[in-house]
Amino acid sequence: MEADDAKIRAAVGVTVDAGTVHFEMRMESEPAGMMRERSQGVCDFAHRREACHTVTELPADVPDVFQITDGGIVYSRDTGDEWHVLDMGSWASAGLLSVLGWLYGVVDVRTGDGGDHGVTMSAARALETCPAPLRDELRTSFHQAGHLDAVATGRVRTDASGRIVECRLELPASVNGLFGSVDVGSRITVVLSDFGEPAHIRPPDAGPAQPIEDFVEHILRHVEEGE
Repeated sequence: MEADDAKIRAAVGVTVDAGTVHFEMRMESEPAGMMRERSQGVCDFAHRREACHTVTELPADVPDVFQITDGGIVYSRDTGDEWHVLDMGSWASAGLLSVLGWLYGVVDVRTGDGGDHGVTMSAARALETCPAPLRDELRTSFHQAGHLDAVATGRVRTDASGRIVECRLELPASVNGLFGSVDVGSRITVVLSDFGEPAHIRPPDAGPAQPIEDFVEHILRHVEEGE
């Protein structure tokens, strides 16, 4: 089992070492029916940048969002709107790595056919085994999501080069995250392709970033006031 654990962790490393990757991501609330969205984009691991287009299917009438991530700074814009800039505090909190980071925490692997693996993952284990330069970033990501002490399950498929080409994760509800404790989990499916292809991501000149904690506090205050 230990060898299988190491194989999954190594697959994350090989995927990141490819430098760039195109991705399609689908996220749905668990239980279903509250939130559903799909994203398509490109991640430049080498330069810590990402660009994606997100379409929200539930709730209805939410505008499409185009997002560019540069390190921990996230630029987002609705169709025809101006850029909004948030400082997430870490790059791992802002995109694809927040999903792949879970795979550093594999504690159980059930290997199937065709490079398919059923996995159980622990956020605490991920922080123990991830590369040291990523540790603080992943800790911030898990903390913001309310997953520092969480255990998740999923399935991972690798290719002949040992890279991750698909993962489907079942993440638990949030406990003491940015939005407090929220009794809603999520199902996330990510498909990766075009490893190593050029990625031309140019962050906009959009002014200073607002810390994510200040942004969330502002939203929660308006919710409490019924606005």
